[in-house]
Amino acid sequence: MRFIKSKYISAACILLLIISCNEKKEIYLTRTKTGISKTEIIIGSSAALTGHASFLGTQLVQGSLSLIREINGRGGIFGRKIRLISYDDGYEPVRTVTNTRRLIERDRVFILFDYVGTPTAKMIIQIINREKIPVVGLFTGAEFLRNPHQPYILNIRASYFKEVETIIDYWVGRGRRKISVFMQNDAFGAAVLSGTEIALARHKLEPVSIGYFTRGKLPDKNVVRKIAMKKPEAIVMVGTYTPLADFVKMAKDMGLTETEFHTVSFVGSEAFARELLKKGSDIKRNVYVTQVVPSPDDLQNSAAIEFRELYKKYYPEEKPNYVAFEGFINAKILIEALRRCGRDLFREKLITVIESMSDYNADTGLLSDIAPNNHSFFDNVKISTIKNHSFQVIQ
Repeated sequence: MRFIKSKYISAACILLLIISCNEKKEIYLTRTKTGISKTEIIIGSSAALTGHASFLGTQLVQGSLSLIREINGRGGIFGRKIRLISYDDGYEPVRTVTNTRRLIERDRVFILFDYVGTPTAKMIIQIINREKIPVVGLFTGAEFLRNPHQPYILNIRASYFKEVETIIDYWVGRGRRKISVFMQNDAFGAAVLSGTEIALARHKLEPVSIGYFTRGKLPDKNVVRKIAMKKPEAIVMVGTYTPLADFVKMAKDMGLTETEFHTVSFVGSEAFARELLKKGSDIKRNVYVTQVVPSPDDLQNSAAIEFRELYKKYYPEEKPNYVAFEGFINAKILIEALRRCGRDLFREKLITVIESMSDYNADTGLLSDIAPNNHSFFDNVKISTIKNHSFQVIQ
């Protein structure tokens, strides 16, 4: 009897050992399929690398790659080199969805990284939640990526709500209360419009007029004329650099010479400045951009100094700019998180580690607010305007 029991116990132990080995094999295979191997960490990006928003995508990705290439040259993270697979979506949501599915299903990336745009990001939320794949460093400040809480989305930049609140408070504090909105007619425009209305309501105000234009198209003169007829003292603009520069020129030609114009950081300050200066030296006057990262020209800022050095090393033809600097900061935070994860790397652990990184600011000098219930690193916003040929911070 004892012999039979002993046989059963031995068989049970062997079975448990087999199950345990299979479970470990299953976990190993799963982690391998999600972009982790002994030599690589594969991450994936979908961004506007061509088309009317190409400055944004190319600069964001290059900014990140300047640090990633440097880290890889030093041996990577615990012997693993980071491989960034970057696809072009032209700032078109349908292409973003295709790229995202390709990155997850075919390329088996560990995380998604450096996505550009609000309408594009909105289209992939269901995919992210279904696949439970982290997304780090989206180039958008849309509120729906923050509230309600998104467990797999890890924002680094401040929100559009914070950007428009900053400029509205600035304008109202200087007596400008007649404020209009000119917006791209999509999720990006809606996100900034919502923030603008909330910020104005705090001062018991509302937009005196709202005008729309189609993403990727130039402004309609009739729409601009309707806004000009209201004689706004200030206008919040939402869109990419070329149509917004056209709008400023058209509005000023219609008499709004003393009106102040603002747009959020997404515009790409350097590209916007170039477009404005093409249209005449006076067009740049009274135009503001809110910034969510320190100036890349600030030689007192440790992160900016490191960025400028590496950007020159890997992209000598390019000029340091806000968008590339933001990509660099995205990469800096991701790399620090990977280091803190250690050798045993998997998605859930990465999220938990990033949530605990309130002590880390990527040498930017900014305060980090990241927490398990707050997936946004920074809340910093500054106001810039054109001085000479570039946007410089004034407050």
